[in-house]
Amino acid sequence: MLFNPKPKMRREELYDREEELSLIENSIEKGLSLIVLLGIRRLGKSSLLNVTLNELPYRSVKIDARKVYSEFGSVPKEAIGKLILQGYLKGSTKERAKETLKSLKGVRIGGLGIELSVDRSVSLHEVLERIDSIGERFIIAIDEAQYLRFSNSRYPELIAWAMDELQNVSFILTGSEIGLLEDFLGLHDPESALFGRAHREIRLKRFERKQSRDFLMRGFEEVGMNVPEDEIGEAIGELDGIVGWLTLYGYNRYLGMSHREALNRLKEDARRLILAEFSALEKLSHRYELAMRAVANGKHRWKEIKETVELLEGKRIDDKNFSNVLNNLVRYGYLEKTIEGYFIPDPLVEHAFR
Repeated sequence: MLFNPKPKMRREELYDREEELSLIENSIEKGLSLIVLLGIRRLGKSSLLNVTLNELPYRSVKIDARKVYSEFGSVPKEAIGKLILQGYLKGSTKERAKETLKSLKGVRIGGLGIELSVDRSVSLHEVLERIDSIGERFIIAIDEAQYLRFSNSRYPELIAWAMDELQNVSFILTGSEIGLLEDFLGLHDPESALFGRAHREIRLKRFERKQSRDFLMRGFEEVGMNVPEDEIGEAIGELDGIVGWLTLYGYNRYLGMSHREALNRLKEDARRLILAEFSALEKLSHRYELAMRAVANGKHRWKEIKETVELLEGKRIDDKNFSNVLNNLVRYGYLEKTIEGYFIPDPLVEHAFR
């Protein structure tokens, strides 16, 4: 169902991402070792990744780096190593698992089924070498990969090594905090281990108005609902091509809400979710929230945003420090910078801070 609010798993559930899906599949088939999938929150990156992994005829593992971080307060190599091995061994017999893991440092197999124990002595280089040596293509997909930066392990260097030395391992990395992931990987930074290596970057865009209308029309047709054109038009105008919000609007209507109830419920739920996500970001002072409020209320030039925040704080702010605030909000994906100034790319994020 198009309006299913959970991440999609099958191609038929995925709306109008055929081009991006084909790009990923073709890149994997051609042996490309690194694919980076970028886009602001709620554009469907996780759904696209799920469908890709289910469509491709290769073993794969999907790792949510944000989940690992929330569990450990970092992204330790032993946690990543265990998840990679679990993904590779999924569906294997215990005998095959023992053969694969034989003499692998820091890894043990338990007595019941395939229960892995991985300690700090594990070498991710050795894990990947062992998988590569078996001769079957294996895909390591890491969702919200910018969280890999919270580690003592040097993941960009590990990926660069794998790209140079391994023939059968490919990485797909996604990130909604686009600037953070770009800075972390350093694909365009001459000082980075990944600089100059062949890779594919795919950026998901919001739906255009025509796509948004078609998405809602198809979704309502699928669940047997006839929704007036003016209500669909207003929803499109309010949600501005963000597929996650369009999906939830459609789902609210499917549950029996009126047009107005569906939009109001969505806006209120989105406001709570967005502010909770924002407050969970590490090291962001109250000044970041004030800057977001200024932009949400129509201040877009650097100078006028700064003056508004200074007025709210009741004190002057150093220019360099304030530039860092706006630059970080861009890196986190909450603001976009254009020649006209700073803007909030998601209409419900704007609503939440207004």
